Amino acid sequence: MMRPVQVLCLIGAGGVLVGAGLWLVSRQGASSTADDAQGPVLSLRQSDLNTVTRVRIFKGDGSHTTLSREATHWLVTERGYPADSGQVRRLLLDLSALKAEEQKTADPALYTKLGVEEPKGFQAASTGLELDINGKTLGLIIGRSSGTDSVYVRVAGQARSVLATPQLAPDADPRHWLDRSVLDIAPERVSEVELKPQGGPEYTIRRSAPGGGGAAAPDFALTPIPKGRELGDPAAPAAQAGALAGLQLDDVRKAGTVAAVAQATFVTSDGLTLVLSGIQDAEQRYLTIAVSGSSPTAQAQARELNARLAGWEFELPGYRYDALFRPLEQLLKPKAVATPAGSSGPTRSPADAPARLPFGPQSH
Repeated sequence: MMRPVQVLCLIGAGGVLVGAGLWLVSRQGASSTADDAQGPVLSLRQSDLNTVTRVRIFKGDGSHTTLSREATHWLVTERGYPADSGQVRRLLLDLSALKAEEQKTADPALYTKLGVEEPKGFQAASTGLELDINGKTLGLIIGRSSGTDSVYVRVAGQARSVLATPQLAPDADPRHWLDRSVLDIAPERVSEVELKPQGGPEYTIRRSAPGGGGAAAPDFALTPIPKGRELGDPAAPAAQAGALAGLQLDDVRKAGTVAAVAQATFVTSDGLTLVLSGIQDAEQRYLTIAVSGSSPTAQAQARELNARLAGWEFELPGYRYDALFRPLEQLLKPKAVATPAGSSGPTRSPADAPARLPFGPQSH
């Protein structure tokens, strides 16, 4: 027969074992919850990215962008124009790396605090995103940013929202996803520019003959310069010749019926001729581009450029458009104003001051 002391010891040992078991179960449950909270947000691996065929980004205000995979590039469907493939790739990589850091509310009444409500209506702060991959669609609702590297998100169709990294902020405006590069013709390649601006006379800029005017001679000369006038800045013709370096669009549309009001023709030393026609449509400024070549190599390059540029009107920032089609008067020193009686010298109107060119060499 067991003594009372032995019975008490067994009861105490059993209690310890039961407590240990409960503690272990609770720890396992907590570990499982933590693992769930910190797992991948989407079932999307880097190895899956090449099977993504469509990305759709949309907001409650109706703005939306659809990115479609073509055989050799991505397309902004709303414009019918190539997308910046590098930018699309970065978005997909971020989505495949998206990892939940902390679970958040599953209460729909609290979604707006995190910006993870359904993207419907102008008041919604959320951004919706859909991926077509392997015959199925993955949906994500992207909410407000948190700090510098996190964002609140909710998988479409699920109640639980999470705080996740890396931070995502995809833009639903199609312009954001366009391949913005239009032309990049270095001024060193340009031998001649013929300008027909909207206002004022036509003029030509030609590269100076090597060594023709000594070491201090400018690279380009402008003709004709009206009698009694001179350049406001000797570097201005060179800057005009460099107007096609790093030329980028703001937006693009199919070529329409609006008549051109200005023209600039650039001829390169390797045989390309690029004719740019300027179009003004309300507050927007567009240009069309036609390219031809004078040698077999230049003709091949012209065909490649025309395949990409023909049939489109490219919207430019106002300052780049103005720099392309600059009136001659803006390149000249202001006309001297007759000296009033009793004054000490000629005066000039501030409105006549030559505009500074936004790029290219400047004199000081």
